[in-house]
Amino acid sequence: MEYNSIKNKIAWKVYFIWLFKRVLPLFVLEIILLILVLFFLGKLVFVQKVFENAFLASAQNPISLAIYMFGAFWKTSILKKLTILGILSLGVLFMRDIGRIFNSYITTSKVAKH
Repeated sequence: MEYNSIKNKIAWKVYFIWLFKRVLPLFVLEIILLILVLFFLGKLVFVQKVFENAFLASAQNPISLAIYMFGAFWKTSILKKLTILGILSLGVLFMRDIGRIFNSYITTSKVAKH
């Protein structure tokens, strides 16, 4: 019984050390970058109008929403395209980090139970 308790404590300490040393600093950096990118996108694009026009386009036909978004992206300037691609890239990194956190949590929970 004592062995499982010690094993459980060690597993959770390793998990938290990994989380705070490896994942959390990257996650905070990604959040800061995302805020900066969204700020600059807000300066470049009148986002409310884009969504209003997208809603009007989708009211007629849901497929026209995709066509409108693709057309709006294709006709915009290079700087805006790069900003949008930056946001999408940061979104992928967020999803990867969140997946790593959940995967590690599940693995640590399984090790701690046995």
